[in-house]
Amino acid sequence: MYGKIALEEAWAIRENFKAYDIATLAPKGVIGGDLVANLLDIHGTRLHQMDENGVDMMVLSLSSPGPQGPANRQEAEDLARLANDRLAAEVSRAPARFAALASVSMHDPGQAAEELRRCMKDLTGFVGVIINDYQSAGEDKNTMLFFDRPEYDAFWEVAEELDCPVYLHPREATPLIFDQMWKDRPWLAFSALGYAHRIGMHVLGIVTAGVLDRFPKLKIVIGHMGEHIPYDLYRIDHKLNRARFPDMPMAKDKLVRDYFGSQLFITTSGHFSTPALLCAMQEIGAEAIMFSIDYPFESIPNGCVWFDNHVPIGNRDLVDIGRNNALRVFKRLTKWPHMLEERGPRECGVGGLGLRKGAEGEVEHGLYNRSWDAREKHN
Repeated sequence: MYGKIALEEAWAIRENFKAYDIATLAPKGVIGGDLVANLLDIHGTRLHQMDENGVDMMVLSLSSPGPQGPANRQEAEDLARLANDRLAAEVSRAPARFAALASVSMHDPGQAAEELRRCMKDLTGFVGVIINDYQSAGEDKNTMLFFDRPEYDAFWEVAEELDCPVYLHPREATPLIFDQMWKDRPWLAFSALGYAHRIGMHVLGIVTAGVLDRFPKLKIVIGHMGEHIPYDLYRIDHKLNRARFPDMPMAKDKLVRDYFGSQLFITTSGHFSTPALLCAMQEIGAEAIMFSIDYPFESIPNGCVWFDNHVPIGNRDLVDIGRNNALRVFKRLTKWPHMLEERGPRECGVGGLGLRKGAEGEVEHGLYNRSWDAREKHN
């Protein structure tokens, strides 16, 4: 499929490595050669691979934990502002191919709202904001600030006002939690399990705290095929029994699944599984799903070959998930300087009759062999 839009694609500045040494996540040769070099690159290898794999647009964001890493408020705010200024400059070099998610420190929801407003109003190329799970705080970095608390309504209000989708992304555990839960099983602490466990709790905390009810135009996006949530929806909704939890702030007449497709959305980032995608489509609907890769932590060719060749869904659903849904959720992608438009299957190279090599113009839908009587070999 041509014209794909990818939404959870990491980029870095070296200052971000002070909070978390990303090089320790994968030595050279484990993830695409040199992970740090690929994070720092935008207009070289990344763009070349986009061209080779039918990706029109990448929405870039500062690699996790970003400003959520520093426990010091000033350090976090300075990192966010620096990253946003640099990313705006990079996007301005090729706005037809790249857009940006803003970074914000969440130590102070009012200040976060101000920085978000600056990015969306004064800088060029920002179409949403990314928050890497909880905000670290405290001298020992073991304090976690979660955004389902009432004081964070000041941030959610501005995100809704600006029609700014909020991408909630995972990050590593605090030192204390790592020591208690993951020290003896570190291979499970990150992408394999820990990320989804932590971000899933945070997302469901926000939903059940009534944030989406108080801000009905707010949109929240989560990656990695929904961080396990779509596959647990029956049990989640079944167990959020209003008789057991009469004080739960979430709307009394809603299920968690009711928010998907209007306020909650998922992407396929780093989760290239056809059965998982089909399950998600059945549980939350194709309109709630958007394509993503998770580069450079995942391979651009692998993600695109999977989506283009191994996803047996209807052409319109494929093109909506691969492109159009992103334009409906991240509406700034349709405006200057990006100016992207929705496309139909034919415009994306999906469906229609194509010329088989050597067929000399002979094309018939469903024709696998030129002969009715013998199986033929084709290049």
